Amino acid sequence: MRALQSLLLLGLPMVIVGSPVLEKRTPSSPFGLYAYGDGIGGAPVFTTGDGAFIGTASRVDDTEAAPVQFEVGTDESLLGNPNTTASDSSPTWSNLTFYVPDTTTSSHQVEFTNSTSDINRSISGFVFYGQFLLHKNTKGDLQTLWYALPTDTDGVWSLNWNSTGDDTEGQVVVTLKATAPSKEADTTQ
Repeated sequence: MRALQSLLLLGLPMVIVGSPVLEKRTPSSPFGLYAYGDGIGGAPVFTTGDGAFIGTASRVDDTEAAPVQFEVGTDESLLGNPNTTASDSSPTWSNLTFYVPDTTTSSHQVEFTNSTSDINRSISGFVFYGQFLLHKNTKGDLQTLWYALPTDTDGVWSLNWNSTGDDTEGQVVVTLKATAPSKEADTTQ
């Protein structure tokens, strides 16, 4: 037994030294984001040009509603454009910056903006752990505080961030992935 321990102790540094360096990886651009949670099995992220939603964009009575194709911008920001191949509409919005509200605002909804101003919101710090989207706060902590709230439209949820102080009923904790579901998401509520 002692010989085995010695052998392991001698071999462990070689394993560490021989390990490849971890590299930051992002999905190939453009990519979609999909929400997974209790009763939400890979619903796509979409917008009407301002708020972020998950579910089927065509269920919303708004010609601006379309699934979002993301690209990674500078400073770990995410830029969104309409995925018109996945939609029957032709939205007028484009090149919008994805953001989460900061802790100084009472709103929890994740949104899109055409401004680079970061007042009351965080427009950068979006990183991927594998295919999972996380947010890096100003202290460098990685967080995944995504949650969804049902809307008045069946199969559509608003995408929100940091439920602290939000006691709205029906919250569903979700993860956001750059991996589409293997079959179309069931978005019945």
